[in-house]
Amino acid sequence: MTSYLIDLLLVVALVVTALRCGRMHKELRALRGTDLAGALVAAEGSLNRAAEALVAARCEGVDTVRSLERRLVEARQVADELGDLVDRARFRADGGAAAASDIEADGYRDFFQAAQDRLRASLAR
Repeated sequence: MTSYLIDLLLVVALVVTALRCGRMHKELRALRGTDLAGALVAAEGSLNRAAEALVAARCEGVDTVRSLERRLVEARQVADELGDLVDRARFRADGGAAAASDIEADGYRDFFQAAQDRLRASLAR
């Protein structure tokens, strides 16, 4: 009696498996009939265009950063020149004693700032 129950269960499982295999076979046949190769070629073209756009954006970004670095160096130079002019004006207004120590301290700061700017400009190339 138990063996008949097990046999019946196995036959039912075999029928379900056969039905599923038949359905999968129909789906595979339908998939082969579609233009899968054309879809893959179109997808490849889209991916290539996206990659080219990313490369172009990267190059433009690098150029923009280099341009901004150059402008930053120029702006610092102009700011330093304006600072020197203000220091000279203070020196003339104060009589020279108090402003001389400020000019000497600013000279060292300017030296290190110029060295840092040259380093950044050389790295930007």
